[in-house]
Parts: sequence; structure tokens; C-alpha cells
Amino acid sequence: MVQRSRRARLLPAALSLALLSPALALSQPWSNTPVSSMPLVAQPSRTSSVYIGSVMALLATFEDAGILPPEGTPQANGIIKAVIQFQSAFLKSHDPAVRQFFTDAHRVALGPRAEEVETTFRRNGWSADTLDAVMAAGRTDHAWNTPGLSEGFREFNIGKQDFDILAHLYEQSNAAFSAQGKTFQQVYAQRRREMPGATSE
Repeated sequence: MVQRSRRARLLPAALSLALLSPALALSQPWSNTPVSSMPLVAQPSRTSSVYIGSVMALLATFEDAGILPPEGTPQANGIIKAVIQFQSAFLKSHDPAVRQFFTDAHRVALGPRAEEVETTFRRNGWSADTLDAVMAAGRTDHAWNTPGLSEGFREFNIGKQDFDILAHLYEQSNAAFSAQGKTFQQVYAQRRREMPGATSE
């Protein structure tokens, strides 16, 4: 019964993702190729399902923590927007400030694992490691004073207010799971295996 209720509440999020999937499918992972020779081209449906699945898994993890607002509310819609658009920005943006923010976040949080986790993100979308790294980086005092960062995110219709929504949810989730003797990483990993685009690894 609990499982069915959870799935029912996630249905609006899944619908939103389905409506936005063309944008998600037009993601071209970063490379060192100059921007002018990197047109955005539609990726195979497998790639689209991977990115949709990672967003659905993140929403399901927040649901498991018991912190999602009621479906269809402006708050719920804002969360869906933030989860989708930040993933999209980190996948597609060629803005130097956005790319530097993303890379530095991984280096500071993950050290020698940074490059591996970044590569996994470009292939599979959100992971618990990437979310943790980005949340930590964005909560520093100086992060949003970086020249060009707000402008780079604005291209994807997001900003600090959207980031703060995710950061607050992440903090609440960590606290909820800790009280249950679990970790965010454990819950997200399980949810990711249940969603579209999951790997067999």
C-alpha cells in the first residue's frame, strides 16, 4: 500500500518529465571540442531514459524521506523544475563559469574520484556523489559571487533560489535518513535501480 501510494504521488513528476523529455534528449555531454563544432543533436532514446530515470530516482528519494510537498502545488512544481534544469545545465551548458563550478565542486568533495564521478554524471545523470558535491559547493559564501555563474544558470531558467530549494531538500533528506539508520546514498542507489535507464551494474 505504501509503495503504491508513493508511485501515485510520483506520477505528476513522471508526467512532467515526459513533457520535458525532448529537452532532456537534446543533451550533449561536454567534451574539449570547441562549442561551434558541437551542435546539440538528439540522442538515442536510451540516453533520454537515463536522464529521465536519474531525475525520477532523485524525486523518489525525496519522497522516501517524507519531505515532498503535495503534488501539483507550486512548491512541488518548483522542485521538479530545479531537479531537471540543474541536471540539464550541468550536462549541456558551455558557459565557463557553470562548467568550472561543476568541476571544482567534484574536485573539492571527491578528490581523486572527481573525474570518474563527473564522467559517470555525463553518461547517467544525477548520482548521490554529484548531488552532494554540488550542494556543498553552492552553499559556500563565495559561490554565487563568481562572475558569470548566475548568468550561466539563467540560460536554463534557474538561479540561487532554485538551488536553495534543492539544498534544503537535501539537508532534510539526510536528516530523515540518518534518523532511520540509512544514508542518502543508499536510498538513492536503490531508487535508481528501479527507474528508467538503470544499468545492470
